[in-house]
Amino acid sequence: MVSDHASSQKPDSRLPRYVQIRDDLAQRINQRTWATGIALPSEDKLAAEYSVSVSTMRKVLDALVQDGLVERIRGLGTFVSRSFERSSMLRFVRFRGTKGNELPTAQILATKILPPPEKAAQQLRLPPGQTALYMHRCRSFGGEIVLVEHIWLPLPKFEKLPEYLESNSPVLLYPVYESECDVLVARAVDDLTAQPLTDQDAKLFQLAQGTMAIQIERTMHDHVGAPVEWRLSYIPADRFHYTVEIK
Repeated sequence: MVSDHASSQKPDSRLPRYVQIRDDLAQRINQRTWATGIALPSEDKLAAEYSVSVSTMRKVLDALVQDGLVERIRGLGTFVSRSFERSSMLRFVRFRGTKGNELPTAQILATKILPPPEKAAQQLRLPPGQTALYMHRCRSFGGEIVLVEHIWLPLPKFEKLPEYLESNSPVLLYPVYESECDVLVARAVDDLTAQPLTDQDAKLFQLAQGTMAIQIERTMHDHVGAPVEWRLSYIPADRFHYTVEIK
């Protein structure tokens, strides 16, 4: 029997059925049908809801795992992923002498309300004269800074964040955006270029001014497509790592 939800959908019939279902489930996750960390219904129940075989539903869930929207926990089920940030920005850093599942520490170096640079205002679609919340932070392993970030957030959407950051220094920001500001991130656009480090950031890395680094420019969008974060992250070139699988 098909559920009311599944029967009310109007999928693109040109797409394979499993792709239609993947897109629909992704939309439901972004609309918070299931909150972060909550288990999805079982493969059997989802297969019945969409009137497909269990093997097809398993293929759908495999695709959602690859997209980073869900994660499987052996013996427990499939859960809405908490690992968006861990599996995205940090994948670019080569952590020497560390375990692959270990997270770095984080330190907020500055939090200010400022007029944003032109590129930040443009990417966040801010009106002229609108201020934004600026964060300068770094992430470290064993006392060694491996990542420096400059983050711009629109106001008043993030007006509650500075008070939270006064007594907290979270490694993962996206869950905090959700819990403190009711902002659910859903999609990121990353642009990678090589840029020289500024004097300020070079000192943090204990490198010479002008040392080349990989700059990762990120624009993050929420579940309805509105931009909610513009970020510049810097990784020294000798610590940068990128792996891609092409099928």
